[in-house]
Amino acid sequence: MLIPLLLVVSPLTVSADPLPVRAAFGELVSQGLMEDYKSLLKAAGDDPEKLWALYQWTLEQDDRKKYRKRVLNKVIKVAPDHAEAHAALGHVQFEGKWYDSERALERHMSKIAKERGLVKYDGKWVAPTDVPYLDKGWKKDDRTGEWYDPVARQRLAEGWKLQDLNWVAPDEVAKIDEGLWKCDDKWLPLAEADEWHADIETPWRIPAKRATVWSTCTRETALKAAAQAEQAYYDMLKVFGFGGDDKPAFMVVRSQSEYLRFMDGDEDYDLPQLDPLAMSAFNRSAFADLWFDLDEEVYLGMGVTFWDQESESGDLFGLHDTRFAYGLSFVESIDPCVEGLDDVYGEGEVTPEFAAVRLRAHKFPRWFRWGAACYASRWFKDNQVKRGGDPYWARKWSASNLNAQGGLLDFDDVFDFEASGQNEETARLINQAGLMVAYLVDGGDPELSRLHEDLKEAMEKRQDTAKVFAAIRSSLSERDEKIRAFMNK
Repeated sequence: MLIPLLLVVSPLTVSADPLPVRAAFGELVSQGLMEDYKSLLKAAGDDPEKLWALYQWTLEQDDRKKYRKRVLNKVIKVAPDHAEAHAALGHVQFEGKWYDSERALERHMSKIAKERGLVKYDGKWVAPTDVPYLDKGWKKDDRTGEWYDPVARQRLAEGWKLQDLNWVAPDEVAKIDEGLWKCDDKWLPLAEADEWHADIETPWRIPAKRATVWSTCTRETALKAAAQAEQAYYDMLKVFGFGGDDKPAFMVVRSQSEYLRFMDGDEDYDLPQLDPLAMSAFNRSAFADLWFDLDEEVYLGMGVTFWDQESESGDLFGLHDTRFAYGLSFVESIDPCVEGLDDVYGEGEVTPEFAAVRLRAHKFPRWFRWGAACYASRWFKDNQVKRGGDPYWARKWSASNLNAQGGLLDFDDVFDFEASGQNEETARLINQAGLMVAYLVDGGDPELSRLHEDLKEAMEKRQDTAKVFAAIRSSLSERDEKIRAFMNK
């Protein structure tokens, strides 16, 4: 991760407590030459302490100010790291190098900021990945480099305790030790807490290391989803090379019917259609593009799926579906769309215009966004397989699905990615987009591997990716037979 660019001061190479003026030039005092600049300069020679004393001498009277800059320049010539002399000249330091002025440093930093993909935040150049923490008022530990919430740190010191994302006051902490769960103002045993969180308005919100799971399922199932997200994180990292927000949230509901009602919009939930292109009609995971808490003016867009606890195949499909939903949230954390949010909050409703803006405002093409999530869901290498097992079982299953659906679509159709609830080929488009990402990441093709490295670097530095994506599309389009062989091996 890139770090903020901060001004720092290097250790001095000379004493920070220079000799008093007359002590430095004792011989000249006895000769009555303390008013003779040339004699003092000659006596100081290349001794940085005496030169600094000479600078102090120039400060004693206004008629000596004409000598000050000359003396200071000689000080830093013989002692390049003399911080006091640099400061007196108005210099600033960055990464061991001194600059003549704040403006000179700003020009330099603007140049390297572009090279490093930094952004300006509150007057400082910072890594884009730092911005979410800064927005929340978090601070970075100078010793460990880890971000922390200062309010949370204070509360923990006062004896508060976190239960999931809820703060529990010191006088109630004992309830946690009793195995109870706080649900509004009530403390409930787990079974009753599961029932309370089964309401879409009050889902479990469980923080894991790499994700936050929102779920109306039982806590046991929600924790299974969290475990899959932890594994999917590393697959997404292979695609992007870096992570975005520290814990992307995703939603897991209890059944397919609840999933479809939630994504399509339902008066019972007091929600509009959250999935404007109805991707949920053809995929068991989709992104809730239009999900807002308008009262709090918070955008809640995240990946959504279901884990059917009543189905015998629930765990089998839940593994893939939660990985997909998490993958969609991960991509959003890397490539968010904030355009038009203020208009939504101002009008107090989600307009069709906002839906249209959102779908065209992302920097990454749709085939890649959905393909990356599909890769983590269906085309990943399973590193958890025990000895003797097949780590590529998911890839083979996905390939068999594509073949059963009629084989590969024209590559241009995939890259154009006109996927929606009105396109009956949507499921195949998504699966084949996952295959394209899988070949880019794992195919071992030298040219594509190079382009993938270029893409990861450009994404992390927040540079324009259009040309790299165009080159990737062109290169993939020329490898039809190789991609088919990769799929079926």
